[in-house]
Amino acid sequence: KAAPAKAEAKGSAVPAYVTNAINDGNRLPSDIALDKPRHTAEILAFTRIKPGDKVAEIAPTGYYTRIIAKIVGPKGKDYAITPLTDGVRDGETLRAKNLDDAKKSGKPPVPLSIDNLNAIQNIYDYSNIQPLWEIFWQYGGQFSTPEQLDAVLTVNIYHDMHIQKDYGIAKIVPAIDKRVFDAMKPGAVYTIVDNRAAPGVGFSVAETLHRSDPDAVKAEMLSAGFVFDGESNIAALPSDDHTQSGQGASAWPRVDHYIYRFKKPMNAASNDLRPTHDALAGFYGNTTISGEAGSPQRFVFYHADHTYQEFGWNDMQSGTWYWDAAGHNCMLHQWPAEQRNFVVCHGTGRDKKVGDKWTQDNGQPFQGDARPYMAVAGYVYPDPTPPTKGVKGEALSAQ
Repeated sequence: KAAPAKAEAKGSAVPAYVTNAINDGNRLPSDIALDKPRHTAEILAFTRIKPGDKVAEIAPTGYYTRIIAKIVGPKGKDYAITPLTDGVRDGETLRAKNLDDAKKSGKPPVPLSIDNLNAIQNIYDYSNIQPLWEIFWQYGGQFSTPEQLDAVLTVNIYHDMHIQKDYGIAKIVPAIDKRVFDAMKPGAVYTIVDNRAAPGVGFSVAETLHRSDPDAVKAEMLSAGFVFDGESNIAALPSDDHTQSGQGASAWPRVDHYIYRFKKPMNAASNDLRPTHDALAGFYGNTTISGEAGSPQRFVFYHADHTYQEFGWNDMQSGTWYWDAAGHNCMLHQWPAEQRNFVVCHGTGRDKKVGDKWTQDNGQPFQGDARPYMAVAGYVYPDPTPPTKGVKGEALSAQ
């Protein structure tokens, strides 16, 4: 059992780099108006996020994102991670669904959360923000970042993760917590801010009241390997009887909030499975092929500068790739535009060489059976049929 952590009271010192970030002139007036009722300065001080840190926000709106980007500065990074909606194959499909719903209702399409974060990334002063639009239910629990993290923050979202219809991950939140743990550096901290539910209700009111029981949250985090590192009462509201909904922008002044900080122990075993060497050496410029007889073929060209292009199954797709802590090779889409910053991770493919064959799927329920792949130098053809006439890979790459 973890030792009791000291509560941090109202009025805790706020570092100058937090104050300077909050006072930054690029912030929106509508955001600035929320700072005092939401106790933003004190909460960010409590997170211990500092200059140079690599930070992940889970399901951010952009409000904290702008401030954190200024706190961590040019040597830091803010990974703004948006979970994909339940039951949707990918970002492109989600946009198509929104357009279809709009046509049926006669109303404008519902804006996607990722679009606000993409827009912030477009601003030069926020170039250290990297949105990641992720499928959390991959592999029975997925959380993917290109590098180890110093801090993680989620605000008024933890209860939403326990609503099946929102992200489709309610049953696997403990597995996702473990993936977050693995993605963090030893000593890194994870701060959870949420609407407090009545004691003992667990997550049973997550959908109806948009609240979570802090004891239930603590139990999940401890089971993932974290230790309890402290709490703040800066947003506590003793007069709240915990029977009203915590949903909506107006919830802050009228809802009791708990603020918990958890730490990954310094002596925690490293479960980071990122390759310690160039696992794709000898593979660059080659082609991987997927698809069974009669199904679409997929041609993917990887490059040593961590970019890729894909043809075939997709008319044209490109972006960057990275390894995550689970050892997955992840594609970070940049084109087509509707899939910008959408992430799909693949379970195998490390240490492959020309001529190798393997099968893989990325753990998505819509994907079906694992697909065959093959690494080929210079020519592309369906596996396992040998080439009858070569199609030069360079010609595809140049399209």
